[in-house]
Amino acid sequence: MADLVFRLTSIFFFSFLIFNAFSWVKLWEDKEYRAKRILIYIRETKRGRSLILGWENLVKILVIFLYGSTIYVSGLDFYYHLLIFFLYFYFFLKILYKIYNREFLLPRISFNVILIILLTLAVSIVLYLLPPLDQFLWMVIIDKLLPFITAFFISIFLVFFDFKQDTIINRAIDKFNKHKHLLTVAIVGSYAKGSTKEFITRILSIKFNVLENDTPFNSALGIAKTILSKLDTRKQVFIVEMEDYKKGDVSEMCNIASPKIAVITGINDEKTSVFGNLDNVIESKYEVVGSLPRDGIVILCGNNPNTMSLYSRIKNKKFIYSFEEAGLASDIYASNIRISRFSVSFDVRVFGKKHKVSDIKLVGLQNVENLLPGFFLGLYLGIDFSLIRKELLRLRPLPRTMDPAKNSKGSILINDTYNTHINSIRGAIEYMKLYKGKKILILQPLTELGKNAYQDHLELGKEIGKVCDYLFLTNDNHYKPLVIGIQEEKSLCLVQVLPPAKIAKFVDKNTKAPDIVVFEGREAYNSFSLIASRSILRL
Repeated sequence: MADLVFRLTSIFFFSFLIFNAFSWVKLWEDKEYRAKRILIYIRETKRGRSLILGWENLVKILVIFLYGSTIYVSGLDFYYHLLIFFLYFYFFLKILYKIYNREFLLPRISFNVILIILLTLAVSIVLYLLPPLDQFLWMVIIDKLLPFITAFFISIFLVFFDFKQDTIINRAIDKFNKHKHLLTVAIVGSYAKGSTKEFITRILSIKFNVLENDTPFNSALGIAKTILSKLDTRKQVFIVEMEDYKKGDVSEMCNIASPKIAVITGINDEKTSVFGNLDNVIESKYEVVGSLPRDGIVILCGNNPNTMSLYSRIKNKKFIYSFEEAGLASDIYASNIRISRFSVSFDVRVFGKKHKVSDIKLVGLQNVENLLPGFFLGLYLGIDFSLIRKELLRLRPLPRTMDPAKNSKGSILINDTYNTHINSIRGAIEYMKLYKGKKILILQPLTELGKNAYQDHLELGKEIGKVCDYLFLTNDNHYKPLVIGIQEEKSLCLVQVLPPAKIAKFVDKNTKAPDIVVFEGREAYNSFSLIASRSILRL
């Protein structure tokens, strides 16, 4: 009997261990293998804190200490082993539940990821085979050691990665410096960088041979790899999106790509946990200005006060883009904006001339703002307006960015899961007002907002309460301020934290035309993909 209990416990234990190894590597991947972001996640989010203080974790610690009772009381060993058997049987059932509900997410499979997981499991197996203590107790201890074993191997890989990164960056700089006539446009900001980059690329491609870095390659290493793999003598313009996580990141990227034009999109309190405060976030974006030559130009988002706080400090030639709500003397200015369900129309004034732009197949007011830098640069670099307008009419929503679809019952599904921030959520809520049916928001709560996290989610809750009938959260981070905000609006909006499969089932069963469902955040994509697998029509 004792041998059977041990064998079954070992099966449940290793099932959980493998699951846990993948989960920890996935968390490191989500935080871009930055230890500081892991610590912020643990400190600032309910789900992160549960990794240390969650009841399951506390039960394991209690089980370890309970072993002492078996030393002093004879006959308790079997019951102690049975307790651990039931503990890992519970974890095994939980794994099956998560897989069934599509809550188990794998990291991107690569050679390094596979090697890290295999090394982590190999060390765990060796420890399992060489128990210095009671075998059941030792399983729980190995379980507790797993995050540290994983972190150890990731740290080793990062040391070699840093050495390799320096070599790649130096090679990229040498290659870039041979392309003296290449015009580089750098895009920095807290949000809208990806959309702004894509629209600039589309418009400038009318006249120029354009190279852009893909959004996953928006770090110093990613930019360097883009240069080494794609830059050739035919390229005339290089559009570079830059993502920063500490002071000096933007300067390092500018040292590689030498921008002559900088676009600064909106700046908000995203990543204030990483930078320490909003002022540091703003200063990090300002590094792009210091990297420009004297004849370089800066284009700033006039609708964002944080971005505009930099205006007076900039000595280079500078231009402002905005839409009518800004009320500023902008150099490119959108007015008479008309938003319909699947298109935007507006008038734009630039260089003293007014142009009409109608029926662009993009969703939401935020896309008007995101179009303006490309519109401005196209005219600034000599592209005729008629050609720009023709290209704008060819635009379609970027994948997973306010990307509309329709399910079999006619309800509209908006896939906005590529990246989420407070401005994109507000834009989505505003867009939902165009619909008369049920309004459902599937939301991944925001992270790394620092001391503003509670207030930001409280304010979001108020805005959600004014518009939405249902709010489904992908996790329970910041659940409380969201609910309080909704309640303060005396809203009947129902709030639930549900796994992807249950969210998808609810949407399939309870929506029809003219209902709208918006999916915000990468975790929300799991629900969307389940619905999409049952047939949807992309609009």
